[in-house]
Amino acid sequence: MPIVSPVDSMLVIDVGNTRAGLGVLDGDGLHHTCRVSLDQPEGWQPAIEHCLDALGDGPQAAVIGTVNPAAAARLQALVEELTGLSGHRVRDDLPLPMEVDVDNVDEVGVDRICCAAAAFERLQSACAVASFGTATTVDCVSQQGRFLGGVILPGFEMSCDALHDRTAQLPRVRPGASSGIFAKNTHDAIVNGVTFGAVGALREIVERYATELGEWPQLVITGGNAGIVAELADFVDAVVPDLCLMGVALSYRLAAGQS
Repeated sequence: MPIVSPVDSMLVIDVGNTRAGLGVLDGDGLHHTCRVSLDQPEGWQPAIEHCLDALGDGPQAAVIGTVNPAAAARLQALVEELTGLSGHRVRDDLPLPMEVDVDNVDEVGVDRICCAAAAFERLQSACAVASFGTATTVDCVSQQGRFLGGVILPGFEMSCDALHDRTAQLPRVRPGASSGIFAKNTHDAIVNGVTFGAVGALREIVERYATELGEWPQLVITGGNAGIVAELADFVDAVVPDLCLMGVALSYRLAAGQS
């Protein structure tokens, strides 16, 4: 892997399945974060420029974490065009930010490991990390800071789409907050089923992690639908929207000896 040098500022990008997150990390921390849809490439350059505007002299490094190599390659090319920086990819150019205890580390999404590493860096204790994005993932980190693995479930939108696509009459609905426990129409019944099902699954999974660990891990959640879950789950300890970006930046900082 290439040798990386300590920097004062970096452009940080997390490329998911449907959206990319961008932000700037410098002496003021992570800021100027934004999200862009991958199916709307006309919005990519304004988002990058929004980040660059926060840095008078421009970033000294560009760091990318991705579970979507094709989209990441297009974004990376645009970053190089706008900044002259080729970009460092987590896993390809940078080591993963934490030890991973699974059968095949190459099968684990960079986003899951980056989120877990960022949570552990802050907490310095056993934790569970759930991301509610295109898919829902719930992962566990040991007291020693090892990624122990986790579970993958369909995300909110995926669940709603499947109910519509695989039935004759159920409508396509978008996820949202529950209007009450007793749904009075089909739309609300689907929203409640998907939402309460996710909250129930989260509780069950984290309880099982706690049994294995011998202690209740602190629970950190992130992702586009994390806010919906947090409203209904009083056992969530923190909602951190930019957790993956923090983990991507951490990968570079560790490789450069800055953490």
